[in-house]
Amino acid sequence: MMTLFVKLFIKNKNEVSNPNVKKAYAALSSVVGILLNLFLCIAKITVGFFSNSVAISADGFNNLADAGTSLVSFLGFKIAGYGGGNTHLFGHGRIEWIMSIFTSIAVLLMGIKLAGDSAASIASPDSPVFSMSALAVLLVSILVKGYMFCYNKRFSKITGSETLKATAADCMSDSLATAAVLISTTVSYITHLEIDGYCGVLVSAFIIFAGIKSLWEVLGRIMGQSADQEMAEGVLQIAESYPEIIDVHDLMFHDYGFGYFVISMHAEGYRKHSQQLYIAANQIAYDLKQKFHCDSFIQVDYVLENKTLKDSLMKQIYTVLNEFSDEIEISNFRLIESGPYINVVFDMVYPAKLQKSEEDICNGIKREIESENSKYRTVIKGIIRRERLHLHR
Repeated sequence: MMTLFVKLFIKNKNEVSNPNVKKAYAALSSVVGILLNLFLCIAKITVGFFSNSVAISADGFNNLADAGTSLVSFLGFKIAGYGGGNTHLFGHGRIEWIMSIFTSIAVLLMGIKLAGDSAASIASPDSPVFSMSALAVLLVSILVKGYMFCYNKRFSKITGSETLKATAADCMSDSLATAAVLISTTVSYITHLEIDGYCGVLVSAFIIFAGIKSLWEVLGRIMGQSADQEMAEGVLQIAESYPEIIDVHDLMFHDYGFGYFVISMHAEGYRKHSQQLYIAANQIAYDLKQKFHCDSFIQVDYVLENKTLKDSLMKQIYTVLNEFSDEIEISNFRLIESGPYINVVFDMVYPAKLQKSEEDICNGIKREIESENSKYRTVIKGIIRRERLHLHR
């Protein structure tokens, strides 16, 4: 069905790197999600009412919440589709992330309320009435939610949308939760055990978990995440295809939502190739625009190759580092020409326990290096090394 809708409603459907195509996929997913969730909501609440099943009714209200989530997501996608202007130069794509926060909170609140209703059902249980209609609606729900999981998962990969990714996870949770309701209804009918309320709590737990997971993922996106490895490799492949560029550092992806981002990097080469380097930088920017539909900022750095000087400076730096800890490492060390100055650039990787000492360490290195020669300038990027917890017996 979704394949047919894609053919009917999405122009240039194969140009998945185009932000407009991404938005069309996201909007289509939301509209179909609204319709399918409303269908399941009406069916479950009706069957739950006549079969006296709190769990089935709770599952129906969960579908109503999902329909509301899809509606809010759809509105967010539409707002995100507006381009940049004088006020918001990079467009409105991040509005989708904000919408995702509200929808995640709404899912959490719905789960908490349903948990309370289910707890009340445990305290005062009513035996659900088993019927073929209840069995049928639950089986249909499992199949529909499984189908929704598949197309939302597929579309989330196409669009890079956190909302659709969270929706896919929610659909899987719903499918498993509905399976639990089906089991409770069947077991109650066969054994006469009052487990309906307990399964309602289980359904609520799935809803709460899905809400927390969705909220965590979108907050991670807002805080800033590492670039997709495949995309980063694609960018580096383009940059390093130009022989004048000997290395690339500080590659960053500035994500503004819905496939629009700005790439920045330092492209390094030798001063004797300065003209070729600037031509290459302009060509790389054009290549990135064509392939990823993004803007880019490329700074050209002139590398100074002097092994004797590098070794001498490294020795001085480690002398300072060892005063603080022997757990600090240096990476990406290079010397960059900057007019009359030489920039001593490197990454300093240190354990989390030294975070408060980072400024003191950097100042110590700066004094050691720059006091020797006023033309030296230190550019240090501190990186905290996160240690994994290992349990030993």
